[in-house]
Amino acid sequence: MQFLFQYPEFVLAGVLSAALLVRHQNTVNSPIISLFLDIAKTLIYLTPERYLTWLQRNLSWSGWRSPGAFGVLCASKVYPALVLSLLSTILHPALSVPVAIFSFFIPDVVVASRRKSRRREIVTTLPQALDLMVLCIDAGLGIDSALHRVAGDHHSLGSALSDELSALNRDILLGMDRERAYEDLYQRSGVEELKSFGSALNQSSKLGLGIAQVVRSQSEFMRVRQHQQAEERAAKLSIYMVFPLWFCVMPALMVIVLAPSIILFFKTLAHFPPEWFM
Repeated sequence: MQFLFQYPEFVLAGVLSAALLVRHQNTVNSPIISLFLDIAKTLIYLTPERYLTWLQRNLSWSGWRSPGAFGVLCASKVYPALVLSLLSTILHPALSVPVAIFSFFIPDVVVASRRKSRRREIVTTLPQALDLMVLCIDAGLGIDSALHRVAGDHHSLGSALSDELSALNRDILLGMDRERAYEDLYQRSGVEELKSFGSALNQSSKLGLGIAQVVRSQSEFMRVRQHQQAEERAAKLSIYMVFPLWFCVMPALMVIVLAPSIILFFKTLAHFPPEWFM
């Protein structure tokens, strides 16, 4: 034990090795890894239920939905924090404890960042997917065949939207009610645009409206919405530029403009006799 305290780098090397094993837990099916994952999940289950729900929802929205994804997330939160907490016996607690708390929430930041980037990818490629659906429907395909055709186009739409549409098509082909399948599409992805798309398809099937016209209207609506959001972000740029303009650019500009005058003033002032200032 004293050896570990004298050489903490070996502890960190062991943690990194365990992290690599956990990272490849789909290929290395070891009871030891399962035991460590279960312990980590048990510790995370002690946190508030609202936080657990947030973790599971964001993990699903980020696209990490494998059976062991939640266990990997729990392990990446618990074990680095525990190791850094043990280092408080070597380092000062005022340093190790905040670092341990920070390391506990680093995976949350990673998952949240992944969720935002995945949502942005889906929202960006959704109008193009709807245009492809319109072409397929106009060519004579049904809505299910059009979904299957569009979901298979990974190169144009990206993997995120293709995966969501493939899951939707699979649920419908397995006999799930369409209204529930569209609702699960939104719950699984967390993208409001997909919720609007599912609601439009559900209403069209209930009211007997033309699928092609509904999908085309959804595509035009989403393109207009993206254009409006881009204009809104452009309008906010002037506000964001206030801080660097006034606190970074203006001081340098004032120095460049006023410095020669101030230097000349003091040089001229030095030639006057001191009695003039009495």
